[in-house]
Amino acid sequence: MTERRRNRSENSSEALHHQLEACCHDGAIEAMVIADDEGLTLASCGDPYACDEIAARTAVAGRRVAEFAGTLLGHAQAWDVQMKRIAVGGAELLVCAVGGSELMRQRQIERSAAGASRILGH
Repeated sequence: MTERRRNRSENSSEALHHQLEACCHDGAIEAMVIADDEGLTLASCGDPYACDEIAARTAVAGRRVAEFAGTLLGHAQAWDVQMKRIAVGGAELLVCAVGGSELMRQRQIERSAAGASRILGH
């Protein structure tokens, strides 16, 4: 069997970053974030400011809905975003994708959610 993962790490934070990086690259996504339900970024790939803003802003929506797709407005900036709330080991996490097409955001969110469950669910 061929190993599809290019980068590996025993460190959960690094492993999540590598996984998000691969999703951004493969899906032509600008940024991806995994955050806790309070909006704290656990892992990200892309512009750090955008990632932190998206994590904080989607946490508000994530308390009310399991999924969100739309435009989030920031200071002199707008982001096309999709978010999905997932449960991993009893914790609620948010997986967010920024930019790219809606279809690719959805695909890469599903891929990242599965990766986060695998990496954090050990």
